[in-house]
Amino acid sequence: GVRNVKWLGQITASREEAEGPWQRGIAYKGFSPMVKDLKGIDIEKIPSMQDLPIQSAIVTPKAGSTVELDDLEVKGFAWSGGGRGIVRVDVSIDEGNTWVTADLLDGKDQPYNRAWAWTFWEASVPVPDALKGKEITVLCRAVDSAYSTQPERPEPLWNLRGLNCNCWHRVSVKHEE
Repeated sequence: GVRNVKWLGQITASREEAEGPWQRGIAYKGFSPMVKDLKGIDIEKIPSMQDLPIQSAIVTPKAGSTVELDDLEVKGFAWSGGGRGIVRVDVSIDEGNTWVTADLLDGKDQPYNRAWAWTFWEASVPVPDALKGKEITVLCRAVDSAYSTQPERPEPLWNLRGLNCNCWHRVSVKHEE
């Protein structure tokens, strides 16, 4: 992509954004959830995204898998734009009524405001009797060094391009007694 150039032959300093289709076109533009089409919108006047919001994802357990243990082992990664490090990841299996704080692993010791890599995490979440033998939705949310956190749901920020939708990640699994 435009921001992953492999070979550099020249650098040009400019007071304006690059004139290519990526920066001036629709590629890096975020719109209000109320915008349903681009009729009457001058795309070039919308500022391009420069930072990405905090985000996290569950990689274990896999969606649709069956789990049998009394403690659900959950693993994933988190990242935030602007070099902001991850200070906490929370995991829930009861729709966000209660949360377990995950242990931060590789990536947790990145320099302040220079955290460019993922931070891996893991949590062991006790499965309450009321959820044993049922479908469980595992949630995660991260918090960065500015104490920004992920929103619960996508509706307040979803846009017609789907960009920067960083709501809580959800994975459904089946618990088997």
